[in-house]
Amino acid sequence: MHNVKKILNTIFPFAITILLWRMSAPVWNPNGVLALVPIFYYSFTRPRSEFMPMAVAGCLLLDYNFGTTLFWTSLFCASYAAIHLQTVTKPFIAAAGGLLSFSVFLGAGVLILAILAFSWASLGTALWIFLVGTAAFLVWIRVMGKIK
Repeated sequence: MHNVKKILNTIFPFAITILLWRMSAPVWNPNGVLALVPIFYYSFTRPRSEFMPMAVAGCLLLDYNFGTTLFWTSLFCASYAAIHLQTVTKPFIAAAGGLLSFSVFLGAGVLILAILAFSWASLGTALWIFLVGTAAFLVWIRVMGKIK
């Protein structure tokens, strides 16, 4: 039983990232943006070194869904580099279970996309994506906190 739990614990981050990306829906998962939740969680909040290639691949998949060229991948890599090069940012990442840092990451990304394609509809979509993503991350950290 212990081996099964270990295998599931190893596979879970990879499988849930692909599942959330694949289950994109216009209202509750626009362009598969909820895949950013496990990507951020397992890269920044509770980092797993073996997850890094999947995080980059997940960001590339998001770029595909959003129709952007390396936007989410570049934002993720720049954030990863900035956070891991500076030790002073570690307390900020850990604040509120990572919710604040995830909100900044997601908010910056959707705000940049909304400004680049400026219209009232794009601003509304950006706000909706931000709310859905932040709510999903909040639920994620609550569930993961109870599992631990």
